[in-house]
Amino acid sequence: MKNSFILLILIFGLNLYGQTDSIEKDILYKKALSNEIGQEDYSKIGKKWVQTMRQIKNYPELPVDQNGQVHYSLLKNFTDLNKEKLFNRTLEWLSINYGLIPSYIYSNLEDGKIIFRNSFNINNINSCNYTSVISIKNGKILMEIISIGYQSFYEGHYSGDTWIPDKTISFSFPQIYPIILKKPEEWNSDLNLLRTTDEHFNNEIENLSDYIMSYDASYSF
Repeated sequence: MKNSFILLILIFGLNLYGQTDSIEKDILYKKALSNEIGQEDYSKIGKKWVQTMRQIKNYPELPVDQNGQVHYSLLKNFTDLNKEKLFNRTLEWLSINYGLIPSYIYSNLEDGKIIFRNSFNINNINSCNYTSVISIKNGKILMEIISIGYQSFYEGHYSGDTWIPDKTISFSFPQIYPIILKKPEEWNSDLNLLRTTDEHFNNEIENLSDYIMSYDASYSF
């Protein structure tokens, strides 16, 4: 058991910083050093975590700022497209994809700013809400995603003869961590939440880019 404990310390102690699963491993490592977790539990949790990381292939690496909040900055270049064209096509894309008409958002062509609140469903229980700030210049669009939060909705149901009403729980990104200290059966749910969030926001700028680049072809009739 002692050799196993030392081996896991070596595995977990190699890379203790960065927005990766190393943060999770560092937390578990420190819990073991402070004797908050026994050697046997440390070994079991550590092995299970390594197995889970192998299964999911990679840990969702969301960009986190100094305040521990997720902050996406996604930049796209568009050669030969001026600010006004990019601005108007972005507004069209928002209207077509999300029904966000100009009266629902802040938009200022002079400043090149479009700001709006939006949300998307992750699964039948969880949804993600966020604020997007789009900055537009000649040939460039910067999409920033900030103020990311989550909601879990639980539909009302009977428990025996007692009616349990609908319940909505709101939580922020920092509340998801540390995943490694939760029950192992909860890990995949939280990891999927982060992975879906990351994929969605990275796809957003690509979908907007595709719309802008195919705009002329779509309207050549």
